[in-house]
Amino acid sequence: MASKTMAMVGAGGAVFSLAAWLFYYSAFAGVRGEDGMVFYSAVRAALDGKLDLIYDGAHLTADLNARFVGFLAHPLPLHPWLYPPHFLVLLLPFGFLPPVLAALAFLATSFALMAAALCALAHNPREKLLYVLSALLCPASAIVVWLGQNTFLTAGLLVGGFAFGQKRPVLGGVLLGALTYKPQFWLMVPVALIAARQWKMLAWALASATALMLASLALFGPGLWRDWLQVMIAPSAMFDQWQALARLNGQSLYACARILGAGQSLANGVQYAGIALAGVAVWRARALPTDLKIAVLLAATIFAAPHIIDYDAVLLGLAATIFFAHILRHEPKPHYGDVAIAALLWLSPLVNPPSVFVMGMATPILTVLFVLRVLARADTQIHGAPLIAQPA
Repeated sequence: MASKTMAMVGAGGAVFSLAAWLFYYSAFAGVRGEDGMVFYSAVRAALDGKLDLIYDGAHLTADLNARFVGFLAHPLPLHPWLYPPHFLVLLLPFGFLPPVLAALAFLATSFALMAAALCALAHNPREKLLYVLSALLCPASAIVVWLGQNTFLTAGLLVGGFAFGQKRPVLGGVLLGALTYKPQFWLMVPVALIAARQWKMLAWALASATALMLASLALFGPGLWRDWLQVMIAPSAMFDQWQALARLNGQSLYACARILGAGQSLANGVQYAGIALAGVAVWRARALPTDLKIAVLLAATIFAAPHIIDYDAVLLGLAATIFFAHILRHEPKPHYGDVAIAALLWLSPLVNPPSVFVMGMATPILTVLFVLRVLARADTQIHGAPLIAQPA
């Protein structure tokens, strides 16, 4: 029965995946790789000593359009660099390569890290194959590849931090510290580590993040951090324009609330409530088996993030796949309701963002149902080992 279910889900997933890859290939015609172009322009500005360009959204966009004029069908609108400066440290090696080779190398390296992390989590060769194929075929992965985004890196660091950290807490902590390059996806990491009482991993995560920050200070000076904090904290026309172009076209709770007519204060309140609920879920999942705890963590991370785009839904796809693999491993007759929830979560990028597809509004609800179902299933089973083994 489990093999039949896997075959049916696999066949359906392959059909939707092919459609997604072809659709996004066409949809991004003329702007393929646009997000990778932002990364490349920022790291080249750093290498060329043009540090004042990096957090100047208008001028960086102009530089990007000039640098990639041969690749773009039309000039891009505002594409600012909003990452903290230590992301530039991670990107430095790719800045020495030609643009196309840099984009391909970044995607390949990031996917390899994610695949290695998933394989470390798998219980058998069949699960390794399932994880890697699902990650590759996930509709959100098509968006990552065609835009040149960094979600494979985010997923690899988040999953790898906890998967490798079971036996190598130092390595796990280092990976989780590097994840601070995307702060909105780090919100649930301290909750999970504290819940598991993994003080060594938490210490190494903080040390790793600090080391990257110090490296960025040594390489680029304190001005970049001042510029980044100014962009993040001080009101500006550039940030307001970015919110209208990007954040409101995302699928966060904040974006959904604003689309439904909520003012900014109320939308922020909704997002803060989501962060709190996600934290409760991660804390509640502390006694689950490793794979289920990571599934909850991935879903909660997306639910809590104040800004997410379709490509970030790779994390939801991985959460769904991990849950699906757990079902196949433990049940000869999987419950079709569980399979359906996992499949819908995996497919959710196809009906997002909510600003384009009204059905996208259901994604946060589906995410909550998924987390509740994982937690409810765990209550009916004998709990396995904690996500990270408790210190002696």
